[in-house]
Order: sequence, then C-alpha cells, then structure tokens
Amino acid sequence: MFTINNIIIGFAAIGMVGIIAITVYLSRQHKKVNHIMKLNKNVAPLLLQQSAHHKFNAIRSKLPHAAEEHHQKIKTNLDTLVTQYRNQTICIKTYNQGLDQLMKQLNAK
Repeated sequence: MFTINNIIIGFAAIGMVGIIAITVYLSRQHKKVNHIMKLNKNVAPLLLQQSAHHKFNAIRSKLPHAAEEHHQKIKTNLDTLVTQYRNQTICIKTYNQGLDQLMKQLNAK
C-alpha cells in the first residue's frame, strides 16, 4: 500500500515537476520581456516627446508677437531644429534642449 517511502518519492516527483514547470514559465517570460525591450529600444520616451511637442507649440504661438528681426532669427533656428529632428540627425533629447534654448531666447527679449 502506501508506505512512507512511496509518499516521499511521490512528493519528490511532484516537487520536481513543479520546479520544471516554474523554470519553463520563467524562461518564457524572460524571452517575452527581452523581445519587448528590443522592440522599444529606439522608441522615444513618451513624456519627452510630449514635452517637446508642447514647447514647439508654445514657441510657434509666441513667434508672431516677437520683434521682427528677433522673430526671423528664432523662426530660422526653429525650422533648422525641426528639420534636423525630422531627418533624424539629432535625437529627441537634443531637440528638446534646442527648444528649451529657443524658449529662453523668446522670453528674454
């Protein structure tokens, strides 16, 4: 019938099956996470992208109210910055920093 040895062997077998199931599950989860990380590697952070969009809109809305020569200089710099970002010659962080500088110039004068 059921002896102590049979019960211990049964629990050991169940434990081994459990360990194997957990190992397989963790391995699959690790592969899924690595796949998602590879897909998101070159994606710009959403908050940084939204921040840059808001700064761009703020600069555009303030440009018509700036002095004419100052207006042209900032508009030229803004167009250059936007072109570089769209052509992917600069990253989102550099684009955002450039927009910061343009905001400071626009607010200073």
